[in-house]
Amino acid sequence: MRAREILIIKLGALGDVLRTTPLLRRLDGRVTWVTRREAFPLLSGNPRIERLVPVEAGDEVRARAYDLVINFDEDDLACRLASTVRARRRVGAGVRDGAKTYCAASAPWFDMSLISRLGLEAADRLKARGRASYQDYLFRACGLRFRGEEYMLSLRPVRIDERLVALERRVGLTWPAKAWTGFPELSTDLRAEGFVASTLRRRRRLEDYLEDINRCGLLVTGDTLAMHVALALRKKVVA
Repeated sequence: MRAREILIIKLGALGDVLRTTPLLRRLDGRVTWVTRREAFPLLSGNPRIERLVPVEAGDEVRARAYDLVINFDEDDLACRLASTVRARRRVGAGVRDGAKTYCAASAPWFDMSLISRLGLEAADRLKARGRASYQDYLFRACGLRFRGEEYMLSLRPVRIDERLVALERRVGLTWPAKAWTGFPELSTDLRAEGFVASTLRRRRRLEDYLEDINRCGLLVTGDTLAMHVALALRKKVVA
């Protein structure tokens, strides 16, 4: 019997890419994942992904027909690609008559988004009341039930120091209010208790940043990318 061809499109923030990987544990078929090149280190080496394709290579993606296309991304490129590939079934967002839209199964998620059919005020109210996780919405849209499936991140083995506490003091420009002023005092307290407090540095390569987090025993962060990476690596996290 022919294996199912599955296309996942996820281009957004790096943390969003990583928090989509639990779905791979439940998909039965050959998975092609389309994303931006900067996200490749998060997905390279994943045994559940057959093809990892940059979003610029849309023609390569369209050359194959798919049994299932999953696009939980509002990005223009993502929605156009999801709507123009040959597919038996589409889940998530796409484009119809020149406007972004989404399927009924994914409405509980996208009704809270910037492309909500209900308008931004109603979307914000729904989001404020929401208690389900991103994975709950994603799995439900695909006809599955989220059962706590873990993230998937393949990194080379490193020596882990359980006494090393990594501190991510930086936050993205989108949410500056997440910045915490208590890191200096925390560093002093940790050292007094015999821990090694290390502030994560800016790295030119994402691979090196991932390895820095992998070496620690615990992470304290206000940034969601670091949080998602630590969760994928099964670290203790304060976020």
